[in-house]
Amino acid sequence: MGNAVADQALTGLQNKQAHFSIADLSHYIPEPQFSVSDGVAHLRRQGMTITEAQIEAFQRDYGFTQAPFETELSVEEMIAAACTPLLDRNSLPIQVLMFVNGGNWGLQHNLFKPLIDKYVTLRGTDIYSIGKQTCASFHMALRMATHLFDASRDEGAILIVAVDKLSVNSHKLTEFYLCGDSASACLLTPYGAGHKTYEVFNQDGYVYDQSNVEGVALFNTTFFLGIRGAIQSILKQAKLSLDDVKLIIGSNVSLKAWETVAYLLRAPLEKFYVKTREVGHLPSSDIQYNLSQAIAEGALKQGDYYITINVGYGGFMGCALHQY
Repeated sequence: MGNAVADQALTGLQNKQAHFSIADLSHYIPEPQFSVSDGVAHLRRQGMTITEAQIEAFQRDYGFTQAPFETELSVEEMIAAACTPLLDRNSLPIQVLMFVNGGNWGLQHNLFKPLIDKYVTLRGTDIYSIGKQTCASFHMALRMATHLFDASRDEGAILIVAVDKLSVNSHKLTEFYLCGDSASACLLTPYGAGHKTYEVFNQDGYVYDQSNVEGVALFNTTFFLGIRGAIQSILKQAKLSLDDVKLIIGSNVSLKAWETVAYLLRAPLEKFYVKTREVGHLPSSDIQYNLSQAIAEGALKQGDYYITINVGYGGFMGCALHQY
């Protein structure tokens, strides 16, 4: 580290017990793509006026070009495609399954029955549905896992499963996002090898609802400050500086948003790792997918500290500090 103070801070964190470890990740990304042009054509057919200048600005400033679009698999099959590789690799009993989704799938269709029938490790598993924090629901699942593991570290693993399948094209392209379909699985264990998670920070509170036009406008012009505040809060909890962190893995919102956050934090843009251009916004799986890609591309090395953060409509914020 650069100085004795930083060395002391990291030593203190290394002596702290992690809440849990991210032991494994898996995801399913459909091959068919839904482009900005596809979305614009659909919206124009509905009577909306969208200029070529607006399209150019959306692609240039926000960075969106295309997103995965599921055309064949059902939601159950997407979940199975994401979970099967992970469950085949791991034989730990799953004590809790947390189902993260930004839609209204809930649990009424018994989406996990095929997996429960196939894998004995899932039989007797408690299943919870999390989605009220919208795109920040993954970090709410991490927060719940923190409390569960702190209460008992001998109850097996936790599996976080996320899925999005937006069947209505107009929901895929909005004024601010190009959303994609995906599914992901994330295995948490209370001990052992993996990505240690030391701190989880959540900001709750419904700032507005979708019918509040002024609230939506305010959110879209100030959420940068919320992201900065969440990052600063979690660094303060851990007694670390931003220089101690290798990457900030964010959700795939507009690239312009992350440029603004980098400016507010006085941090190099290269510290922020997102995949907006490649896959668009995966509402429930941005963080899980981006983390797996950062590992695959060598952007993270063992021993590196990194932050994951995402924000959902309504002012919900989720942030966590990990070590690879």
